[in-house]
Amino acid sequence: MAGQYGAEPAYRKEDFVADGALRDLCVLDTTIEDWRRMFDALRTAPGPHVLTWSLSDTTETDALDASAVWSRLEQDPEESASLAVDVDGVWFTCYFFDIEEIEFTFDPSDVVDEATFAPVRAFVTWLGMSVGREVIVTMEGTDHAAMPALIRWRP
Repeated sequence: MAGQYGAEPAYRKEDFVADGALRDLCVLDTTIEDWRRMFDALRTAPGPHVLTWSLSDTTETDALDASAVWSRLEQDPEESASLAVDVDGVWFTCYFFDIEEIEFTFDPSDVVDEATFAPVRAFVTWLGMSVGREVIVTMEGTDHAAMPALIRWRP
């Protein structure tokens, strides 16, 4: 469905070939307000979520706060965190690389047909509705704005 807006994301087998690379699911040009909306919406996410801190090896699942997460990451350059959401066995994981981009990764080998694409559709839709912004899915990379989108979705 690349380039189509207003429609549900569509499954295309060629986008999910298990080639050793992950797929990135992104909201570009974000601010802390976008992160806050996403964190606030976690209670309605299409699956359970967990935030894991690397140094303390602690996890959190309730009342997560975007500002507190980014503040803690800025205060300690050795600290890192990951937010993982499990949607029917497909894990979407955010590693907080840059406040200007909400980026989740997932393994394309989990998506082998229309039925197993349903979690991707659900997560893309939830994220887009949560932040009120366009969501793109790309191949794994660092310059998502310059990469061709496999999926584009707008609320």
